[in-house]
Amino acid sequence: MSVFIDWLSFAQRHAVDDIDLPIVSDGVRVRGKSFEMMETTDGRKWCVLTPDGDNVTYQVPRLQRRGSHDTSLLVRCDGRNVELSGNVGRFDRPDNVWNYDIVDTIDKASDIVQAHDLPRFTPGECRAKASVSKHDHDLGLWTEWTGAVLRELHVTENMAAGNDKLSIEVMRYFTGLRAARLSKGVYGTQTVVFGKRSGKLHKRIVVYRKAQEMLDHAKGDEAKKRVKSSQEYQFARDLGLVRIECKWGKDFLRDNALRFIGDANMAKIISLFRAETRFLHDVTPDRAARIVSEMPTKVRSAALHWIRGDDLRELYSRATYFRHVKALRDYGIDASEPRPIKSDGSVDQLQTLLDGLPSFTLQPLQAPEWYGLPDVSRRAA
Repeated sequence: MSVFIDWLSFAQRHAVDDIDLPIVSDGVRVRGKSFEMMETTDGRKWCVLTPDGDNVTYQVPRLQRRGSHDTSLLVRCDGRNVELSGNVGRFDRPDNVWNYDIVDTIDKASDIVQAHDLPRFTPGECRAKASVSKHDHDLGLWTEWTGAVLRELHVTENMAAGNDKLSIEVMRYFTGLRAARLSKGVYGTQTVVFGKRSGKLHKRIVVYRKAQEMLDHAKGDEAKKRVKSSQEYQFARDLGLVRIECKWGKDFLRDNALRFIGDANMAKIISLFRAETRFLHDVTPDRAARIVSEMPTKVRSAALHWIRGDDLRELYSRATYFRHVKALRDYGIDASEPRPIKSDGSVDQLQTLLDGLPSFTLQPLQAPEWYGLPDVSRRAA
């Protein structure tokens, strides 16, 4: 499977009369109006809260559950609500070049909370909503589940460009794209981000080169050496692995009937993923802009005018014209005359330049036979 779950956050409320689940947290914080100073026999001092009726509030911070290979997850239970967030499939594993589907991810998350004597995550029962808002009515959201609720979901696909050089060309191509109603951030030839992170993280699409990302996450020279010598890194680099990741927040999940894990299945997730990332594959790249992308700014303007068919002699002074013509020759462009706009299909100088650019075809990349994911079902209780 080339599409998998890379990160999620979800929770489930357990309403069991007269039974409290174990508290799992990083301590308990208590806030109120009155404090008094206490002192131990060894001279240490601290503030102790003096409860003041209803003005006291309690907070249960999330516990950072650490695993091997510098992995961690956030877990919390306040006696009723069980929560977990993080890259579940990556937990206790040295890498996550590939990861689990939604079913195995939830099963592994359930194994983790069960180790804290907490109940497993379940879909619960599907029932008709007692009341339907206009928003839900318009979207056809008539039912709800009593079990676990997704708050955020990251869905990822690995794509092969062919080699590391072509993966850089792919990123240059994505840099020139635009997505409807989404802003864009570009970070060199490594990462392109469509959309911004907000309080509820409506939706965001991140494209990046996986091999470089593996190196960036390695802390220290020794760690980077281990990554470079790994079979996973060499595979990602040699095939030019480009990763496309959709990050969906609670509002987006709700509007697309993925709020409840009872509604979440890989067929629906993959269908939505394809719809959201189609613009990355359906748009023809501006190859002419790619030709001038690495030119100095002053020369780039003259090159774009020439590509459009303008006569540079009419745009610049005589000295500037000759300076631009000379500079453009270093990039294979003879701008001494306007570029003829041909309609008969014959090849002109621009087409020759375009044909010289690297070409690529992105293909979904399945995990090789030697890449094995630990079997979740063998651990499930």
